[in-house]
Amino acid sequence: MKFIDKPIFEALTDEQLMGLCIEREAGGEPREGRIAVGTVILERVDHRSWDGKTIQEVILWPWQFSWTMELAGGAYYAESVAMADDFNVTVSHNKALQECLDIAKGMIAGTIPRDPDLAAINCVQYVAGKYRRYMDAHPEIKGTRWWKKMKLIKAIGGHEFYI
Repeated sequence: MKFIDKPIFEALTDEQLMGLCIEREAGGEPREGRIAVGTVILERVDHRSWDGKTIQEVILWPWQFSWTMELAGGAYYAESVAMADDFNVTVSHNKALQECLDIAKGMIAGTIPRDPDLAAINCVQYVAGKYRRYMDAHPEIKGTRWWKKMKLIKAIGGHEFYI
């Protein structure tokens, strides 16, 4: 398992890195789901210092976002590295990334508000519902199931948000 290729991702601005993270995590989700992922990132910056105090530290902290790690052959990771390596060209040709970058910029600037339900409770955890259901159905597979100890707040698109 290879962790983050930090120089590639560290070269991005906070807005670019957060936009890339939102796209990689929720690029196929509705705007509400993308904003919810952005909310979790910013809530972690504001309220959970063990994994970073900046947007970059939070996103690049090991084991937090699967797109930052080589898993199962690494195709998604390799695509993420390529997107970051030539970010300006990639964003000009990728509508989902453009939209996610705009959300990140707006959330950082405060012109796009955080999800009110998630921000009100400082929500810092989410999981893809498909992954959670798969893991719950296969107890023989090793891996943490942190959601079992937490309270589900709401589901948006394919993601479940917990406290």
